[in-house]
Amino acid sequence: MKRLMYLFHVFILLILMGCTVISDNSTTRNASSSSAPREETEVRIQFAGDIFLHQRPLDVARQEGNSFDFNPFLTHIRPFINGDLAIANLESPVDARGNNDQISSFPNFNAPFEILEAIDYAGFDHLITANNHSFDFGFEGLVNTVNNIERVGLTHTGMNVDRDDLNTPTILDVNGIQVGILSYTDSVNGLEHLVPEASRAYAVRRFRSDSLDDIPRITQDMADLREAGVELVIVALHWGDEYVDAPTDMQRQIARALGDAGADVIMGKHSHTVQPIEWHYREDGTRALIMYSLGNFLADQTGLTDSVLGAHDSGIAEQIDPQASNLSGIPFPGRTQFGMLVSLQVTRDAEGTISLETVEVLPTLCMRDYDGNTLGTINGVSVMPLVDGELPEFVTCEALRNWGRVAYQHVVRIVGEEFVRPTTTE
Repeated sequence: MKRLMYLFHVFILLILMGCTVISDNSTTRNASSSSAPREETEVRIQFAGDIFLHQRPLDVARQEGNSFDFNPFLTHIRPFINGDLAIANLESPVDARGNNDQISSFPNFNAPFEILEAIDYAGFDHLITANNHSFDFGFEGLVNTVNNIERVGLTHTGMNVDRDDLNTPTILDVNGIQVGILSYTDSVNGLEHLVPEASRAYAVRRFRSDSLDDIPRITQDMADLREAGVELVIVALHWGDEYVDAPTDMQRQIARALGDAGADVIMGKHSHTVQPIEWHYREDGTRALIMYSLGNFLADQTGLTDSVLGAHDSGIAEQIDPQASNLSGIPFPGRTQFGMLVSLQVTRDAEGTISLETVEVLPTLCMRDYDGNTLGTINGVSVMPLVDGELPEFVTCEALRNWGRVAYQHVVRIVGEEFVRPTTTE
């Protein structure tokens, strides 16, 4: 069915365009060889990081019976998810066994079906699903996850149920601009044995993040998208080291090589921490946007004791040093709760030229101890916007407000003031 829908999409697209798009390996491109004028348009594409559920948010969201409600975790960030296309990384199989059976967290994740309803409620349109947890519940879990995502009405890239699925590119019509998405992971946590050998070659796209050897193959995948009519290419890479603030030198080389080869956007993830954003300029002056890691979006990975965020009168947030390490040697566990919502403005002029314009970063704080009304109780997780460095006004505890300021300052330090701009809900 997906293959038939894709062929119909391409057929209609070629009729409307009167041509096939050819890649010229640049960010500012002429999208058509036709001399016919194109409709001027602009789109806002948003990117968020990892969504995955450890035990605490599972416990909090559980309702009567075997149902869950995750909507409260996304209520306050929802007004800011306002793009024409909003993309997030789903770092977990979802309802892998059906009927919310065998729901689990670390080390093998299986999220309840209702997390997809919450993602849809928040305003996301598309999920990236190729990551190191894709095989946590084997091939059955992968297939069920795909079916569940499609049942909610979200689109996705990463997990493939058969070879036709792998060979059917993701092409999204976003206000008339054809956006193509590719997704790769450098690890499946050694769980290949849970997937039948015949299915491993297509279940997820793999690549190596410690060498440039896979650049030609990814470049060919991008060229195939261009041949299918894509005007803007997004490449999602699950890669690198966890709990660090910067990519490796090889990651930088890979990202820039892919930018030179035709990628317009690199969407990095896996570190669970925010990493730098940069414009990569090509020799012809055009540019690609590289986001090395978007960090966590909805997660509870801190390992902080209840007393840290519960000691409201102690001013404990003022005492937290973002450069410090915890006893296990992982740098500052709180930074796994700091994330960002990145908004990219894209335009196409009457000649069909696509341009990447402005980027706006809204820092976020995924707060522990939030039950939907009161901050400070051991009740859950909520994604909070940090507009101009501050939590929403209804958060009155000064220690928690300081915690929000620590998160904001950390994101600004990592990604740079160039990108952290006022973000509107309009």
